[in-house]
Amino acid sequence: MKTIVVITMFLLSYSVLSAQNSSSADKDRDALNKVLHTFMNSLKTKDSTSLYNLFYEGHVTWIGVYKEKTQAKRSQNSPNILDYKTSDYKTWFRTTTQGATKEEKFYNVNIDTDGSIASVTFDFSFWAGGRKGLWGKESWGLIKINNEWKITSVIFSMEQENISPEPDRNQ
Repeated sequence: MKTIVVITMFLLSYSVLSAQNSSSADKDRDALNKVLHTFMNSLKTKDSTSLYNLFYEGHVTWIGVYKEKTQAKRSQNSPNILDYKTSDYKTWFRTTTQGATKEEKFYNVNIDTDGSIASVTFDFSFWAGGRKGLWGKESWGLIKINNEWKITSVIFSMEQENISPEPDRNQ
């Protein structure tokens, strides 16, 4: 009888812990999805305060690499042109939000987290004035500080739509 009670207690405590871990993982995924939504909305509405709040206060890696077809076209006039560009989120935001309304759309989002760090990868398309200009793959590294997710790195590939149209990805 004691054995049955011990096994039952163990299974109940395991079930409770699994439910708590699942609930915590769901909360993290919801919070990370909110970071994505806030990023997209901040860009569209040109809200620098909301966007800047998403980032870690220290150094944040920001680098984009041109995909092969776009780089080949770019290098026709300038053979030594770099196949990447670096920036920081504040400079990127200030230059990007000038002129027509900009929008970045994310799809095929994949979130991987242990509750303290996270990686978020997705396909993206970048739009200006209602027209797609760029598309590619993007990856963010995030850390949780004081129970808030902060972006620590942004790396992405870029293909210009007018050089190599984005394949249909069932958006």
